[in-house]
Amino acid sequence: MIPPKEELCSLPKRRLGIKNLLGVGLGVALLVILLAVISSGISFDILLKAFLYWFLINGVLSATGVVIARGHPLSALTAFSVAWLTSLNPFLAAGWFAGLAEVRMRKPKVEDAKSMLGVESLRELMRNKLFRVILVAALANIGSIAGTFIGIGVVGHELGINIQDIWMGLKTLLL
Repeated sequence: MIPPKEELCSLPKRRLGIKNLLGVGLGVALLVILLAVISSGISFDILLKAFLYWFLINGVLSATGVVIARGHPLSALTAFSVAWLTSLNPFLAAGWFAGLAEVRMRKPKVEDAKSMLGVESLRELMRNKLFRVILVAALANIGSIAGTFIGIGVVGHELGINIQDIWMGLKTLLL
């Protein structure tokens, strides 16, 4: 049975879901952390330097993943420019953006998906446009993950936060 025209033409009512709650919760947590850092008396120069380290570490490592995958230069630039932000948001990944840029540059076809199963060498696999897109996305994500962990240590050190003390405190809380 076909629903009435009014039901088909109306917009669905927005529901408050887990995604929305998690997004708002993470946003509030980041805002609280930012306010705590600002009110701690750390100078703007140190905050700017910490942000620059975060941006560069995440961006360079994510773009390096794209370069290792032999991705297009615009894919590497995309990974570099979004990695700092995607490492702060669990619902986004730098590799997705780099992969989308790679798709726009390489334009894989259905034949690439079919031929990927019949490859017999790594060289042949690397010539496959679809595999290249997947590899670009994966290695950009791995670079961004590495950048996040390295960046936490560097930024923590810049801000005078001892990450090891925090880790030991968390261990004692959990055990």
